[in-house]
Amino acid sequence: MKKRSTYRLLVQSEEKSRNILETGLYALFAISAVVSIWQFAEQASSLPLHRSGTAIEQRADIRITS
Repeated sequence: MKKRSTYRLLVQSEEKSRNILETGLYALFAISAVVSIWQFAEQASSLPLHRSGTAIEQRADIRITS
């Protein structure tokens, strides 16, 4: 009689329908993560980036132009 290891018994007893369900769920989680990252990357920025430089330089520019 062959001695069967616990690992071999577990591998042989896996359910195929469960594996398909797990694969589908993992794929769904991965796709949702990619979509949420994509939405964040496409979101418009509300930071005032039209001015460059430090706050002191910006105040100096305003005084010069006034």
